[in-house]
Amino acid sequence: MGLGPALSDEEEGRIKGLYEAGCSEREIERRVGRSRGAISRVLFGSERERKKPGPAAALTDREVRLLLRTAAKGDYSARQLKSELCLSASVRTIQRVLAGVDWLVYTKMNNSLPLSAEDKVAREEWAWARIFNTDAAGSWDAIIFSDEKKWNLDGPDGFQTYWRTFASRFDGRSVDRLVADP
Repeated sequence: MGLGPALSDEEEGRIKGLYEAGCSEREIERRVGRSRGAISRVLFGSERERKKPGPAAALTDREVRLLLRTAAKGDYSARQLKSELCLSASVRTIQRVLAGVDWLVYTKMNNSLPLSAEDKVAREEWAWARIFNTDAAGSWDAIIFSDEKKWNLDGPDGFQTYWRTFASRFDGRSVDRLVADP
């Protein structure tokens, strides 16, 4: 069945007045010329919470906030975040949530930590010690140089990525402020 025209403010006032005067819904329906459903919506409230269409969300708002807070504070991939937080959503769903946040970027992880000046000096000393090593076991004569390369196509390729914030350093309060409004 189709809907009738919308009730005007005058009709709504008339319906409320007749009800306060003691008329039944059936009597109001006859006098105003509108359906009983329209009359009951005016008298007893028309707006009710309706179920959101579609499937239920995989992550609650609380889980999304926790996910964003953890992703911003640590160097985690989506799979690591799922296992760390024990989330029931799929890894792809977690990736979609993180990609939708403008203050997180998906970055390739550095292969190693940056070397300090002391580390560089220690490496150079180690190299010079190996160059002038006269020990037979560590001699350069025992090393065979070859142009062959052992390829490993099945293993990891070293491309590890993680989610991080734009700022390299931040305090915990700023992350909480960013997470409050995803």
